[in-house]
Amino acid sequence: MNAVISRQAYAVWLRNYLTWKKMIWSSLVTNVVNPVIFLYAFGFGLGRVIDTMAGVPYMAFIVPGMMAYGAMFSSSFEATISAYARFRIQQTWDAMLSTPVTLAEVLTGELLWSAFKGFLSCAAVFVVGVLWGGVPSIMGGVLTLPVLFLASVTFAACGLAATAHAKSWEFFSYFFTFWITPMFMFSGVFFEVDRYPHVIQMISWVLPMTHVIAIVRPLSVGMPLDVTAVSGHLAYLIVLAAAGSVLAHYRLKRRLFD
Repeated sequence: MNAVISRQAYAVWLRNYLTWKKMIWSSLVTNVVNPVIFLYAFGFGLGRVIDTMAGVPYMAFIVPGMMAYGAMFSSSFEATISAYARFRIQQTWDAMLSTPVTLAEVLTGELLWSAFKGFLSCAAVFVVGVLWGGVPSIMGGVLTLPVLFLASVTFAACGLAATAHAKSWEFFSYFFTFWITPMFMFSGVFFEVDRYPHVIQMISWVLPMTHVIAIVRPLSVGMPLDVTAVSGHLAYLIVLAAAGSVLAHYRLKRRLFD
């Protein structure tokens, strides 16, 4: 039974992939070029003013932050705007559910697809960061990739939970303003979190991207890691991914079948 579920969830993923191939270049502009532009602008722009941050060159400081941003934005966008279009506008999910595919399998396929988009984005930033000398530890940078895939799953799960509650496009204004933007600004992408007021720091540690950056930055710059702290960060991401997935399934089951 598990193998059947896996094949059906993969079929959902494959359907999205084949559709994406037809619009790959416009998609890459958003998911790959956009974070690379941010990396160039801030890495070289602020890098002219800020020599080091947290004891490392500013370019090396910002590359892991932009890798996390790429994972966050791309997976979140796919799990919200794109997924909502398939759900409500194109009614693709309804078509899938008229086959032996279950709602859980549809959501699993959507989750993995959104995570793939996020991973593709952060991998592109990683390659550019290496070419620009922003990844002091290549091996450590490679080790960040599994963490960033897990992070992409977490961001996608949160996005699907938002999609499950959305009644119109306007709902996503709240999602991007109060969820995506704070992670971009306050999770340590550009500056250390402890530079912010205490209240902002407390909010920052509620956001999953702060936990992601707390792992990937030391890895990419070759700094030592606290195993206990890393375990806590990973556990937070896993729990949040599970909670988002369960919430999305519960809410969509009520909307679609009640």
